[in-house]
Parts: sequence; structure tokens; C-alpha cells
Amino acid sequence: MINLNSPTQTHKLMSAALYINNSTTRVRKDTLSHKVEVGANALLFVIIALVTFISLAYLANANQNATKGYSLKNLELKRTQLLTENEVWDMEIARVQSLASIQNDPKIKSMVKTDTPMFIRGDTAIASK
Repeated sequence: MINLNSPTQTHKLMSAALYINNSTTRVRKDTLSHKVEVGANALLFVIIALVTFISLAYLANANQNATKGYSLKNLELKRTQLLTENEVWDMEIARVQSLASIQNDPKIKSMVKTDTPMFIRGDTAIASK
């Protein structure tokens, strides 16, 4: 008989009831609460592992995006600089090719105007003399 007034004796009797006497060995049965506790701990571990893995994957992806964004910004800055330089060169070409620039060129100013210009036809030989 179990005496409920004595907790230590009740515990001994209840734990003894969990043993199944076999002729050669003693096997202790796991209680349902123990299995649920192990299952809850395993579930908690799996959830923590998944959250850690997803966090690391997100961090790696964010790092790649930040690196690509930085590279893209540098390339856009370089493109803008090259476009500005191209515009400067286009303006320099236009200045050099302008009529005023050609008329003020010292080589052009040193040329002498002829009194009677001689024109050559395209169908005759130039060195005929």
C-alpha cells in the first residue's frame, strides 16, 4: 500500500513501478512526459539552427548586394566623368574647327593670295608638262 503522507516512500514506490522485472535484466520504461520533453528540446534546437542558418544566408545576401551596389555606384561615377570629359573634347574640336580659329591660324595668315587662279580639270593629267 502507498502512504501519501511520506513523499520519499511514495517516490520510491512509483519509480519501482516503472521497472519491468525481467529474468536477466531490468529495463526502465520512459514516461510520456520524458519523451515530450526530449521532443521539445530537439524541436527548440532545430528551430534555433534554422533561424541561425536563415540569418547567415540573409547576411551573406545583403553583403553581396551592398558590394554590388558600391561597385555599381563607382561605375556610374566613372561613366559620368567620362561623359563630361567627352563633352569637353567635343567643345575643343568645335573650337578648333570654327571659322574664326582657322582664319586666325598663323599658317593660314602666311598664305599669299594669287592674282590669277589656275583651275585644273579632273580628266587631264596634272604633270603633263
